[in-house]
Amino acid sequence: MSPIAHSAIGLLGWQLAASRKNIKTFILFLFAANLADADYLLYLFHRPHRFYIHQYYTHNIFFVMIAAALLSLFLSRGKDRLGLILVAVFHLVQDILVVDRGWPRGIRLFYPLSDKFVNFGIFPSLTGRFLHFLTARNIFVIGLETLIFVVPVVLIFWKKWGREFGRRDFWTI
Repeated sequence: MSPIAHSAIGLLGWQLAASRKNIKTFILFLFAANLADADYLLYLFHRPHRFYIHQYYTHNIFFVMIAAALLSLFLSRGKDRLGLILVAVFHLVQDILVVDRGWPRGIRLFYPLSDKFVNFGIFPSLTGRFLHFLTARNIFVIGLETLIFVVPVVLIFWKKWGREFGRRDFWTI
């Protein structure tokens, strides 16, 4: 899935789990929702032509749980921490549900204990490389993700967010 769908889950988790609604918790929940995609940063350092990095090392329950637990140390309450970890884990659930057209097919959910790839493939995936991203198919997929994930969250919490984002203390860390 794209960062749009993952971020919508982060916003939902932030709204439901964060006891303090401020810019710090807002950013932490969005970051946790996209945490497993940190493997994209590896492309900055390693760009071999035949080596596929995405969804290989960071899309597993152990990486996500440990990284999210460390990230949750920036939060003071147990409910907030649990919510942050669940948001990060839900990234894996979303990616398991996407049709995976490229290798490796799916994610290694229990790596390093198991190399078995898991993929249920019921939701369309984005295709192509970053520079060839704006295709009709990708625009359709992003629109579908927005309709399914973003629109309901925004519609449910629109008024509440307006009040929260408008508070002066929201913007203080």
